[in-house]
Amino acid sequence: MKQQIEILAYITADENRVLGGDPLTLLVKDPEKQKELVRDLGLALRANVVQLKNGDYILITD
Repeated sequence: MKQQIEILAYITADENRVLGGDPLTLLVKDPEKQKELVRDLGLALRANVVQLKNGDYILITD
């Protein structure tokens, strides 16, 4: 049986990438605050964290 990956949250510092809808997209411009938020959300949601090449983060679960 194939597992489905779900994107729980998208965190970016670029307001042009905040589109709304699903998944939750958060605008956090301070890099240190981004890292802190990603770590805390990852633990709380038991999600895997991936940093994209553009510097944004996604939290995913399967």
